[in-house]
Amino acid sequence: MIATILKSSSSFSAVRYNERKVENGVAELVAIRNFGYLQDAPDMRGITSLRNYLMDYSARNDRTRMTQFHAAISCKGSEYSKEELIKIAEQYLDKMGYNNEGQPVLMYFHHDTDNNHLHIVTSRISPDGKKIADSMENIRSLKAIESIMSIDQKHQNSEMMKLAKSYHFESVSQFMAVFETSGYEAYIQDKDIYIKRGGQVQDKIAVKDVEKLCRKNGEDEKKRIRQLRAILKKYRDQSTSREELESMLKKKFGISIKFLGNEFSPYGYMVVDNATKSVFKGGDILGIKDLLQFQSREEKLQKVDFFIEDKLRENPLATTFDLNHDLHRFYGCYIKHGNIIMGKDKVELADYLVQKIKYNDKVAWVQGFSPVNDQQVRLLSKMFNVSSEHLHVSENGNNIYSTLYTINEQLELGKDKGCNESIFDRLNDEGIWTYRFEDKFFCVNPSKREVVDLEASGIDMSKFKTSRSADIETSEHKHHVTSGKSRPISNEIGSSDRINYNPDANRNNYGEVDDERAMIRRS
Repeated sequence: MIATILKSSSSFSAVRYNERKVENGVAELVAIRNFGYLQDAPDMRGITSLRNYLMDYSARNDRTRMTQFHAAISCKGSEYSKEELIKIAEQYLDKMGYNNEGQPVLMYFHHDTDNNHLHIVTSRISPDGKKIADSMENIRSLKAIESIMSIDQKHQNSEMMKLAKSYHFESVSQFMAVFETSGYEAYIQDKDIYIKRGGQVQDKIAVKDVEKLCRKNGEDEKKRIRQLRAILKKYRDQSTSREELESMLKKKFGISIKFLGNEFSPYGYMVVDNATKSVFKGGDILGIKDLLQFQSREEKLQKVDFFIEDKLRENPLATTFDLNHDLHRFYGCYIKHGNIIMGKDKVELADYLVQKIKYNDKVAWVQGFSPVNDQQVRLLSKMFNVSSEHLHVSENGNNIYSTLYTINEQLELGKDKGCNESIFDRLNDEGIWTYRFEDKFFCVNPSKREVVDLEASGIDMSKFKTSRSADIETSEHKHHVTSGKSRPISNEIGSSDRINYNPDANRNNYGEVDDERAMIRRS
């Protein structure tokens, strides 16, 4: 077990690093605490919101610049499970002084290497505003892990022995396989089974005691063998190697495989079925030659188009995010920039699928405005050229406080006699676009994905309802996504649905909604 303290930062760059891993399907957020409103609002989480929260929290101490604490805890192979690593990380934080009440913490479990590992991101500032002691922290980190592992090992060994005895197994070798697929070594010497881990013997049990626990397969076990045969065949056909198959079975079903004989040409195998606490002889399920009859990477890539088509038939509005979740689970690949990517290999995705998925990503992005009534649905449909049938009224309403605050702020600023700009120009400079649609005025904030019905929100309409019709005009040059404070947004397939739609793409005039001259330039 190794704990590594990674580079610090003033902008919490570790959040971007880990969230990008999540987006690519090779990591998952397994713990989040003390993050205020983001705690119970996963839809509002993202790189920006998480980073901003940590920076705002850390601002209570203005003397410390590098406020990010980023550490990785890793083990050899799958010696420790995700759940075990989380428990170790909690103890590690406590020993390093980062487990204070109110301390914001993120934990990410990564599965993009052969070794299970977990990343921790928090602030070097404690809830009382003081900097958490970091002197000799690399040495303290090493001692913390040594202490945690020595304390946990005895308890873990005892629990592992109890667990192994509770399994259904037919032979002593199958009993030993329970340990061997859980990160232990097991061998027989002088009529005892020795259990070894980390180079040290942790426990032992007499062979005769294990033989007493052996029992033949009953009807339940025979039924499970048939189920396992179907599972192994299915996921063998979705794997390109033994390692990929083992990883997929363990993550999805809690099934571990113990191969027997030479590493490169095993003569047999055992299946440890942790779901039913049973161990089976592999030959009773599927012959070793059949099990290791893998498809090539090229053969798998050729099937991905059909897999995506099936998923789109099941869910016609499936997004890049939805598809990548399933593609990673079943094929170990993902789609990005119109390509299917599997390791270092990539092939072009059929153009009609690229266009369909882009449209679905756009729909998901537009739905993020959370329209509160049918009129707002129609407005967004016209603005962003998506079918109103694919949008729906949000049950929970939308959060428009940020845009409302900016509107009121600019209205107050307009009271200054020295201010010559109209309210429309000032809002546009803030990245907020004003429209008249179906005889109502709306403000749309694409960067926040907020749409505001001005009159319904109690806004003073005197500055919006101009009496000079000649001054009501549309504007092309004002509405580029890079104007004001709006940032460019990628329109490429494979981006996260939270940021992937460019509302300016293939559209020349944002002022035109339903053929109305809606963008008001001057009061």
